[in-house]
Amino acid sequence: MPGAAAYMGWNEICSRKRGETVYVSSAAGGVGHLVGQFAKMMGCYVVGSASTNEKVDLLKTKLGFDDAFNYKEGDLRSNLE
Repeated sequence: MPGAAAYMGWNEICSRKRGETVYVSSAAGGVGHLVGQFAKMMGCYVVGSASTNEKVDLLKTKLGFDDAFNYKEGDLRSNLE
């Protein structure tokens, strides 16, 4: 069901526009990585957070996120600046 949750959340609930910056929490998870892909297809700048540096690397190198960070390192505000 992660695909349905990601699709409905992105297309039915989220009001997004091309070129906006999208932050995806738990971006390496079942729903998060799909939301990131939908956002990239829409033309958004996508930033994701994950719990390990390996997952951060996956987001940046394999899943095409524009940026990603380990939420266990530093605080959210400084990571998003």
